[in-house]
Amino acid sequence: GVGNHTEGVAILLQINNYRILLDCGVADIDCFSRQNQCPADWVFCSHAHQDHARSLLSLHKKFPKLPIYSSDVTAKLLPLNWLEEEKTPHPSFSQVLPWRSPITLQSDLTVELYPAGHLPGAACFLFQYIYNNRVYKIFYTGDFCLSNLQLVEGLSLDTLRGLSPDVLIIEGSYGTARHPHRRQQEKHL
Repeated sequence: GVGNHTEGVAILLQINNYRILLDCGVADIDCFSRQNQCPADWVFCSHAHQDHARSLLSLHKKFPKLPIYSSDVTAKLLPLNWLEEEKTPHPSFSQVLPWRSPITLQSDLTVELYPAGHLPGAACFLFQYIYNNRVYKIFYTGDFCLSNLQLVEGLSLDTLRGLSPDVLIIEGSYGTARHPHRRQQEKHL
């Protein structure tokens, strides 16, 4: 569904027996669940825009024990996606991960958040999986911006130097579209 207006980003990453859902912007989570089985072991939300987070609440309601992770700011912004659904505000169901601090998910799997520069709280994720005494690295960008913006510094390529991921997943739903420069849009706004 990437790149069309009715869907969003949801990538199911399988590393050995681990299933990791990167974002959940699809309109309907039925595409993930077969026979009410949980679709993943963990969910990582890169940022709170609807095309990346639209169905997180539905996923949480259907599978309340499924861990959902994000940055602190993203966790605070996520409930804004469901203002019209209920009269009461939704408590944050996303568990907060710190920046630039590897977190152990399993003895052979870690995750680390990097600021993506797209909007406050937007994150890239580095997964490191150890197999046969080798470390495999998977880097997922979500939406990112290399330029500094009024509300957030851009993704720093210096912090990524030397990472050498084995797999790079770049979210590029609008990668071919031409847009005015972001700073021009911010000044105009």
